[in-house]
Amino acid sequence: MVVGKRFLCVSGEEPLEPAHIASWSWRAGVIRAVTHHDYDNPELTVYVEFDDLEWDKREWVKVYEDFQIFLLEHQLVWVKRKEGAQLQGTKAKQIQWPALVSHSSQDL
Repeated sequence: MVVGKRFLCVSGEEPLEPAHIASWSWRAGVIRAVTHHDYDNPELTVYVEFDDLEWDKREWVKVYEDFQIFLLEHQLVWVKRKEGAQLQGTKAKQIQWPALVSHSSQDL
């Protein structure tokens, strides 16, 4: 089941240069619904909520047509972050940050 999972994606027509991965137009969000349970279906459409838009701007997107890359959360893990420890009185509080372990749309 992919509903409720986080994703990262890149759209566009131009070929992606791996050496410039940091400059790709990455977007992230959450999947809210799907049209098919067969994730290999080329007509797979998902209802997504992008992080950079208000929740009422959700939209249906075609995974295999609209994106060059669509990575889906496989497992959510928490990792310790070295910088950013905050002091509370005399005790240091370690901040936990989520880290995504993702698979490509072909692994759905």
